[in-house]
Amino acid sequence: MYLSALFVLFGFIPWLVASLAATDSIQDADSLQSGYLPNHNMQPATINSSSFGVLWKNTYNSKELWYAKPLVYTPNGGSQLVFTASAMNYIRTLDAVNGTLLNQRQVMPPFLQSDIGCTDIPNYIGIIGTPVLDPATEIVYFFSKGYKGGASSGGVLNGIYKFFAVDIHTLNDVPGFPITIDGHNADNDPTRYFLGGTVLQRPALAVVGNTVIGAFGGHCDLFNYTGMAIAVSKTAGVGVTSIFAMEVSPGAPSPQSLDYTQQNGGKAGIWAGGMGISTDGNRIFFATGNGEGHVNQGIPASGRSGLTTLDECVVNLAVDGNGKLSLSDYFEPYEYIGMDQGDRDLGSGGVALLDPSVFKGTNGVQKLAVTIGKNGKAYIMNADNLGGFKQGSGGTDAVVQTIIAQGPVFGGSGSYPLEGGYLYFTPIGYPTACYKLGLDGNGAPLFTLVGQTPDVSAGRVGVGVPTITSYKGQAGTGILWVTDVDGGLRAYNAVPTSSGVLTKFVLPPTGGLNKFQRPAFGDSRLYVSDTNGNIICLGSPVSLPLKCSQPVDFGQVNIGNTSTITINCTALISIAKIAGAVTGDPTFQVSNATLPTGPLVPGQNFSFPVTWNLTNANVNNAQNASFGSVQPGVKSTALTITTINTTPKYSNQLPITLQGTTVSKAPFLKVAPAEVDFGGIVVGGTGSSTGLSAAMIIQNVGSQTLKFTGFAWSLDPDGDSYTNITQATLNNAPVSVIGEAGAFTSSDFPAVGSTLDPGVSVTVPLNFFTNTTGQFQSFLNIWSNGGNEYVLFVGSGSTAPIANISISTNEGGWDPSLIMDFGNVPAGNTSTKSIRICNSGGSALLITKSKPPIDTELYAEHPSVDLHEGQSIPVNSCAYGPVDIHGVIQGPNRPVDTVSDVWILNTDDVTFGVKDVQITANIVSQQVGPSFPNGTSKYSYLGCYADGTGRQLANNIYTNATSNENGMCQQACFKAGYVFAGTEYHSQCWCGNKTANGPLASKYTSESLHYCNWPCPGDSTQSCGGPGTYINIYYDSSRYTPGPDSIPTSSTSSSSSSSSMTSTTSSSSSSSSIASNTTTTSTTSSSSSSSSVPANSTTTSTTSSTSSSSSTSTTPSATYTGPPVIIPGGPNFTYYGCVAEPTGPRALSTLVLANDTMTEDLCLSKCYMYKWAGIEYARECWCGNTLNPAATLATPSSCNMVCKGNSSEYCGGSGRLTMFTLAPPSNTTTSSSSSSTSSSTSSSTSSSSSSSSVPANSTTTSTTSSTSSSSSTSTTPPATYTGPPVIISGSPNFTYYGCVAEPTGPRALSTLVLANDTMTEDLCLSKCYMYKWAGIEYGR
Repeated sequence: MYLSALFVLFGFIPWLVASLAATDSIQDADSLQSGYLPNHNMQPATINSSSFGVLWKNTYNSKELWYAKPLVYTPNGGSQLVFTASAMNYIRTLDAVNGTLLNQRQVMPPFLQSDIGCTDIPNYIGIIGTPVLDPATEIVYFFSKGYKGGASSGGVLNGIYKFFAVDIHTLNDVPGFPITIDGHNADNDPTRYFLGGTVLQRPALAVVGNTVIGAFGGHCDLFNYTGMAIAVSKTAGVGVTSIFAMEVSPGAPSPQSLDYTQQNGGKAGIWAGGMGISTDGNRIFFATGNGEGHVNQGIPASGRSGLTTLDECVVNLAVDGNGKLSLSDYFEPYEYIGMDQGDRDLGSGGVALLDPSVFKGTNGVQKLAVTIGKNGKAYIMNADNLGGFKQGSGGTDAVVQTIIAQGPVFGGSGSYPLEGGYLYFTPIGYPTACYKLGLDGNGAPLFTLVGQTPDVSAGRVGVGVPTITSYKGQAGTGILWVTDVDGGLRAYNAVPTSSGVLTKFVLPPTGGLNKFQRPAFGDSRLYVSDTNGNIICLGSPVSLPLKCSQPVDFGQVNIGNTSTITINCTALISIAKIAGAVTGDPTFQVSNATLPTGPLVPGQNFSFPVTWNLTNANVNNAQNASFGSVQPGVKSTALTITTINTTPKYSNQLPITLQGTTVSKAPFLKVAPAEVDFGGIVVGGTGSSTGLSAAMIIQNVGSQTLKFTGFAWSLDPDGDSYTNITQATLNNAPVSVIGEAGAFTSSDFPAVGSTLDPGVSVTVPLNFFTNTTGQFQSFLNIWSNGGNEYVLFVGSGSTAPIANISISTNEGGWDPSLIMDFGNVPAGNTSTKSIRICNSGGSALLITKSKPPIDTELYAEHPSVDLHEGQSIPVNSCAYGPVDIHGVIQGPNRPVDTVSDVWILNTDDVTFGVKDVQITANIVSQQVGPSFPNGTSKYSYLGCYADGTGRQLANNIYTNATSNENGMCQQACFKAGYVFAGTEYHSQCWCGNKTANGPLASKYTSESLHYCNWPCPGDSTQSCGGPGTYINIYYDSSRYTPGPDSIPTSSTSSSSSSSSMTSTTSSSSSSSSIASNTTTTSTTSSSSSSSSVPANSTTTSTTSSTSSSSSTSTTPSATYTGPPVIIPGGPNFTYYGCVAEPTGPRALSTLVLANDTMTEDLCLSKCYMYKWAGIEYARECWCGNTLNPAATLATPSSCNMVCKGNSSEYCGGSGRLTMFTLAPPSNTTTSSSSSSTSSSTSSSTSSSSSSSSVPANSTTTSTTSSTSSSSSTSTTPPATYTGPPVIISGSPNFTYYGCVAEPTGPRALSTLVLANDTMTEDLCLSKCYMYKWAGIEYGR
């Protein structure tokens, strides 16, 4: 069952008075989604020092990931805690300081990713959008995805969303909650219905008054869905107050089909790359993705006039006092239809509302809204008048500014309102860009690129939203935080240097973080989650040796002057000596002679001076100058005091922040950026009519008035030939020509002789436009009485990209069709084909959508690397996406396993469109024995049967210890005229016809248990029976059709905790029929009442659940939370060691599986018919019957990669295999367990012998889990032994000796091979098969 609220450390937590600490984070960032957080005690000097590190790192369940960001809250009178919500629907509270688990609960079983086929979120889809916390009531609100009736599976139609309200202390539901969202229809079009299985709640929630608002989009744009904003009341019993659909009639696709697989919902989903819904009072803002209804065509439309097809829009909804939503305003780019065609979603990022006290104009623009998405355009909008459609000059966008980024952006932007105001966003594969706010000549706000980070982001989707902190809102303390799926957590100074670089901080490595994250901040600590399922806390240790006054602010200091401040410190511990102090900037000076020379006792005070010395500073980079150039502005650095402590476990360094503002006495010209790269314009493209926009800032950072004495442009920086600024007309408006061939212009350029007062800046709008292809470059030179500067302009013109897609053929060529048909692939073999996308156009091609297949037997080799979203394909180049088919070896004569899936792709070539590459293959097992004319075997596999009490087949036709295999046995039985053929005990062949004694359904065992696992001597890839008298039985398909007499009705499905599948079949019916000669792997609810399985078919049902009405135990198993380990093996394998791959042939011959669900158990289950099993590179499972003699044992520590599917286990390394070897099975108990969160249901099959007082030969225990109380029918197994504990009589290799006392001195037996709480007599005997004696002690 799923966990109810559980106190781990405390039996009771008293009710506390509601509170909100300044350092709490009760939602994703801030309500404006501006990304600026000033109150979390994040000091740059501390963050960029050795005292900042990883404080704790927690992991919980295998495959549990976090997409919702943590919340941080301080109860009144209590310590700060962290609230987390996972994709597995677990909510937890943790101690914010040490990570101790305080409370946890699974609110309901999560929805299975395998039910939808979209791989954006792997494994489980539960709580994805970030919750919100109401500090007044101490209630947390969130949406959770699961199944009807609390089932653990059920397909798309049974998927639902619920809205929860839980108490932060107990995690119990608040009375009146949860509320089911399914069953509600949209207010603005009742034909638009909500179906939880087809949609995803991705953005962080927002709160407006008494209303909580969530937004919904789709899964890979599949299914019949409509983007919706949903409002729910906080008041119990009220429920859903409003649903506003983004696509409605008239205009949206109509009528909307009730077939959820038909994509007629209109789409226009809201997902925002995980960013939140922004709000500034009684209105909310968000951006939508691509849609199907296009009401807006050529005619301009006001944003206030309403719109029924809100795809590719920035939307402003009003929220009234009753929680009703209504459209107030919108903005839709003039080229939105082309964006739809190219899948360049505006909605891949959220909407940031910027601090209106800073980010505004003097022209009436009082609040700015910013969005940026896949099309790589940042739209700066007036939040009070977003812009409508084609309301700008010449039918363009009526926005404040459009910024062209270097590439597509997912997640959105962040801002920093101090030191003039800055804006940040991170394009895929490029640095984070930094833009500074300015005003043009008309007082309109305008941003200019002034810097970027020194490193680039991951070249794939998932980089987080830029977030900026400051220390208590003080200028000079801004830190820019970026989370990266490859690079982990990164931090930079929020303000760039004069050379345009955002200086990087040195942080402890976190490894790649989960996609679309941003840190959640507490009191001097932050919290993130990674791709391995860890929640990580970073912060500064509390064990500092000193407490000193900081930050130290020198105020304004003129260049050429000095200023001195005294710093006061107090010793917190016993200190032997102050070893010294250093600063990070040589203009800030401290003398070690002023520091204490002797030991310090706790509480002892001391002081020392620090001087900011600008007497030798230069305003230019003069050759051989004592210091580099110093420009006016805010400066900061760190002063680090080093101590020698007598008290252990305290830091020996204390960082102190120094800051101040340099001032020039004279006028001082400053221009940013030094280079304006407009990027490329596609001649004739949708955006070519208006050109590409940019800006530059011209500042006077001196103390006297600055006067411009001249402007000119040149083709080289030396200025051998200058051209004066001239006037021209562009788009019917006057412009100043400031560059080559009229390509670079400005609509508002300052005149010669104009002035700038001290501290004033002007932002100059720039434009690049061309109708010809080629490269363009110019230098703009500026002369003034405050110095001279030049700026480089670059841009290019090219033709549009042209995408071509093709599929590799068996002959080595390429087929332009969208069918990838592998044909027949032998089980155990790997077959590879590739998708190729080439660019034959004149500019770079961007992959805007990519949803690769990730199944067990059909999968993209590198789903996050090959043909990934955001990948750029250069001109005349191609990109490739390999797809592998690898059929798991099941044994001979199995039904054909037909697997299929699609790879969904799109590019920014507007003529390309969404492409669904259909992938299919038939995985064919080995065919042995007599055959039909078409080559398939006459004998088909029936199953593995227990053969201990009453033979299933009557005639032992031969015993052959050297050559027996199933084909040989079938030939013998066929020649003798028998319907059934079976192999047992490696060497025995049994034949028979259908009788009352067999084969019996009651003796059938699930294939997932692998009880028939003994290799045949004539072919070790086949199984010939198994331990405990298990027999492999085959039948002549021309003379017998399997039925409930031989295969249990409703029990042919194997139950396991895995959710992997070949293809997904969803149905609301309680029965299913699977046609012959196919294998379908499906995920269904355990409430199914019947299943009809005709001949030659196999149905594998994968059920993941967490509760059971028939469970005999409700005690949850403890989750392992320690470091990664190597399991000792399984029933058939023992750990061998870490093996190095040799030069030449590999250590093991067969790669059976390679994917990101890999665990040690999974690999061992795949290799059950082999003698060796090895795992390499964290995700590759290799099997073989021989180990290459050239392979050698390596040091265990070199197998250091954790398993992709379980970070608590090791799965080899680079060129290293975690190796297991087959243990000779004992003729005793085989145990197979399907892991469950908190319960188990046991069933046993036993057979007795008259010569033993206990069930002899075999005992089979199957542990599964189930949610539904209406479990499927099955035949009653033989009674389980329920008497007192006994001693088994032994096994084929051992006999019982007696009870032996340990002697004094050396132990009775020398080697401890295993000690754990799963110990049984059979388990111990199987581990000791290479020894003469085996003994069990202390119960484990």
